[in-house]
Amino acid sequence: MSAVIAPVGLCGGALGAVRTNGTRRGATSARALGFKGGEGMGQSASLARRQVAMVGPKVAGRGGAMVTRAVTGPRETRLGSILTTIPQRLDLYFRVRRGRKLLWKIIFAATGFYSANVLSLTFGVLGINDVVAGAFCLAFAEIVTRSFYKKTNPGKYWDFLNWFKLGLCYALITDAFKLGS
Repeated sequence: MSAVIAPVGLCGGALGAVRTNGTRRGATSARALGFKGGEGMGQSASLARRQVAMVGPKVAGRGGAMVTRAVTGPRETRLGSILTTIPQRLDLYFRVRRGRKLLWKIIFAATGFYSANVLSLTFGVLGINDVVAGAFCLAFAEIVTRSFYKKTNPGKYWDFLNWFKLGLCYALITDAFKLGS
C-alpha cells in the first residue's frame, strides 16, 4: 500500500489526502503538482509516511490507512512549520481548482468596496481628517497601481491587491456620484 505525500492540516480531506486499500480519497496529490516542503529556522520540514497500527477492527476510523504527517527539525515548532509552508499551500490551493482565483478576486473587490464605504462614512460624518483619509486612499491606489503594472508577470498576491484597489476606487467614485446628485 502506498501513501500520497501531501501538505498536512489545510482543508481537512482535500490536502493531506489518505489512501485506503489502494484507493485514494481527497484532492489531487501535492507530489503530482510539484509541492516541496518548506523551510524555517534553518531546518527543512519534510513529510513522512506512517502506518497506523491495527488495534481491533479500526483505529480512529482509518483502519490501517497510510497517513502523512509533518516531521520537523529539533528547533522547529509545528507553528513554524505551518507558517513556512503557507506559500506552497496557497499555490496548491489555487492550482487544484481554477475557479477559486476568480472567487477570491470578487471577494477582494467586495472587501475594497466595503472598506471605502466605511472610510467615507466615518471620516465624512466626523468632518475631521477627511482630506488626510483621501490622501491615504490616493497614495495606496497609486502605489498598488505602480507596483502591479511595473511587473511583467505579477503574482496572485499583487493581483488580489489590485482587485482590492479596484473595489476601493469604485466605491469612492459611486459615493462621489451620490453626493453630486
